Amino acid sequence: MMIFFEVLLHRKKHPRYRRSNLLSGCLFVIFILLIISSQTSAQTKKQTLELCVDPDWMPFEAVINGRHTGIASDYLALFTQLTPYSFNVKTSDTWQQSIENLMQGECDLTLLLNRSVERETYLSFSIPYFFGPNVLVSKTDIPFMQDVNAVGNMTLGIVSGYRLLEEIPKYYPNVNIVVVDSEEDGLRAVDEGRLDVFVGSLYSINLTIEQLELTSLRVNGWISIQDKLRIGFTKANEDLVPIFNQAIDEITAAQHNEILSKWSNVQVVENKNYTLFYIILGSSVSIFIVFLWRHMLSLKVLHALSSKNEELNNIKQELEAANKDLEYLSFHDNLTTLYNRHYFLTNLKSHLAQVHRQHGESALLMIDLDYFKKINDQYGHGFGDTILRQFAEVLSASLRAGDVAARWGGEEFIVLLPESDKDASVSFAKRLISGLGEYRFEQDIVVTISVGITQLTQQDVVDSWIERADSALYQAKRKGRNRIETAY
Repeated sequence: MMIFFEVLLHRKKHPRYRRSNLLSGCLFVIFILLIISSQTSAQTKKQTLELCVDPDWMPFEAVINGRHTGIASDYLALFTQLTPYSFNVKTSDTWQQSIENLMQGECDLTLLLNRSVERETYLSFSIPYFFGPNVLVSKTDIPFMQDVNAVGNMTLGIVSGYRLLEEIPKYYPNVNIVVVDSEEDGLRAVDEGRLDVFVGSLYSINLTIEQLELTSLRVNGWISIQDKLRIGFTKANEDLVPIFNQAIDEITAAQHNEILSKWSNVQVVENKNYTLFYIILGSSVSIFIVFLWRHMLSLKVLHALSSKNEELNNIKQELEAANKDLEYLSFHDNLTTLYNRHYFLTNLKSHLAQVHRQHGESALLMIDLDYFKKINDQYGHGFGDTILRQFAEVLSASLRAGDVAARWGGEEFIVLLPESDKDASVSFAKRLISGLGEYRFEQDIVVTISVGITQLTQQDVVDSWIERADSALYQAKRKGRNRIETAY
C-alpha cells in the first residue's frame, strides 16, 4: 500500500514507471480492503448471539409485553458483562416452539436448560449454575407422596418439551403421564379434577399457584430428579462452551444469592371485588330512615365477618410459615443451618447415578475439627456450638454454586463437589483452610481441620465412596491432624 501511494506522489518524477504497474497496485489495495472489510463484518456478526427463551416460565423466564424477564434475564446481564458477546432475544409462543427453533439452528443458545440424553443429540451444555428441586402438586385431600412411585394409578401431568417428560418414564415406566402445554394448564387441570397430580419446579409452581389463587392445591411431595440448569448451545456453537464455563466460574456466590432472593419474593397483588358491599350499602342508604336498626345490624355483622376473616387469614399465614419451617428443618441441621445427613445421602444417591450415566467427575470431602473435645471440655458445650456455627459460616463462604455441604455428625462435616477433578478438590480444601486462618473465632481460639478427599469411580456406590473419604480423613488424623490426605 505504501508503494502505491509513493507512485501517486512521484509519478511525474518517474516517467518510466509503467501504467500497468500502477493498475496492479490499485487492484492490490482494493483486494486488501475487501479482505479487511470481510473480516470486520464477520467479527461483528460473531459478537451477537440469537437467544431462544421460554415465553411462560416465571420466575425463571418469560416474555412479558415484549420484554425478556425473570431469573434468566439477570444472568443474561451478567453474561453480557463477562463475555465478548451481545444477545438478541428470539421470542416464541411456547417452549416447545423454542425447542424446535434450537433443533433447526434458528437460535444459538438458551440459558436455563436441564441436560438430557435426547437434548445432547442437538445441544452442547455448559456446567450447571442454577439448582432447584422438583415437586409433586395435588389436591389437599391426597396423602403425602414420598416420590413418583406414590402416584400409582393416578394421572401425572408434565409440560411438553420439559426434561421430566424424558426422565420420569425412564425411571418410573408404569406412571400414567398426561402431557400439558404449560405449568398453568397443568395446575388448572389438577384444580378442576382433570388431572390427579402435576410435577414441576418448586419455584415456578409456588408463584403460579399464588397468582392463580388455586387454594385447593398444595405441594404434596418431592422427587429425586433435581433441576441442574445450564446453558444449551447448538452444535454449531459448541466452541462457546469453555468461554461461558469461565464466565460461570466468575459469578460470585453473592451474585447467585442476590438473583435467587430477588425472584423468590415476588409480591402478588390481589384484586378484591366490592360489588356486593356496594349493593348492600346502597340498599341500606335508600331505606335508611325506615330500617335504621337493620342497617346498624348489618354493619355489626360485616364487622364481625371482617374480624373473623382477618383472624382466619392470620391463622393461614401462621400455618404456611410453620409448613415452610418444617420443610426447612427436614433438610437442614438446626445448629449450623447446613444440610443434614438425611438430605445429603438422598442427594448423593441421585447425583452418583447421574454421574455414572454421564461418566463425569465428582469429589467427596470428609472434614473433622481437630481436638474439638478439648474445646468442649475447656469452654463448655455452648461455646462449642458457637464454634461449630462459625465454622459452618466459613465452609459456606468457600462453596461454589452447586456444591453441597452437610453436617455429618458432631464435629464432622461432608462436602460434595460436583464436576471437580483432583486438583480442584484439593484447591477447595486449601482455600477452606486458608479461610479458617483468616476468620476470627470466638475468644480468638485457633481452629484447624483434618480433611480426607476422594474422587468418584465408576465402580463406586454411595457406601464405598463415603467409606474411602472417611479412610482418607482417618489417615489425616493419624498423621498429626491439620492436614489434607487423599484416597483414590
